[in-house]
Amino acid sequence: MTINVKWAGDCQFKITTSSGFNFDIDATSTVAPCPTEMLLSALGACSATDVVLLLKEKGFSVKTLDNNLTYTLTESEPRLYESANLHFVVTGDGISKDDVLIAAQEAVLKHCHVCLMLQPSITISCSAEVL
Repeated sequence: MTINVKWAGDCQFKITTSSGFNFDIDATSTVAPCPTEMLLSALGACSATDVVLLLKEKGFSVKTLDNNLTYTLTESEPRLYESANLHFVVTGDGISKDDVLIAAQEAVLKHCHVCLMLQPSITISCSAEVL
């Protein structure tokens, strides 16, 4: 697997993945997300995917799922991620808050590759609500 990162001037880069997807990154966040925003986006998308799959595996019909991430940074430079909370907002028939929290914890601790890679460095917590 390969990823090509091509400098596009200033702090901007064009990314091409081995699967053929293209996107932009801008370290200044003026024309595209910065690398650390992409990292947290990957955390949110990966964990959300696993939560949906785990809920469906348990027989639930998930209608919508939003994963709203909040995070803290260290005080000193370089400002590193210290913690992240994954807040899952779910709609679906018969799904309880506890069902979502159980799936979220399982995703974070066992399935989400991004969570598993980041957890030695940051604290990842979960919260949930069902609408």
